[in-house]
Amino acid sequence: MKVSDGGGLQEEEENIEILEINIDDALAMIESGEIKDGKTIMLLQYIKLKSIM
Repeated sequence: MKVSDGGGLQEEEENIEILEINIDDALAMIESGEIKDGKTIMLLQYIKLKSIM
């Protein structure tokens, strides 16, 4: 588990996992329910709408 430098606080037992996946797979993960976080969904949809990737 990564602690500090973007990896969370040990005393809060944050479990942060970094995944690198392509945009189409990420959008499919929204449809399947694997991605449920609203901020992440909005970011991915913005990227797709603006053709950033």
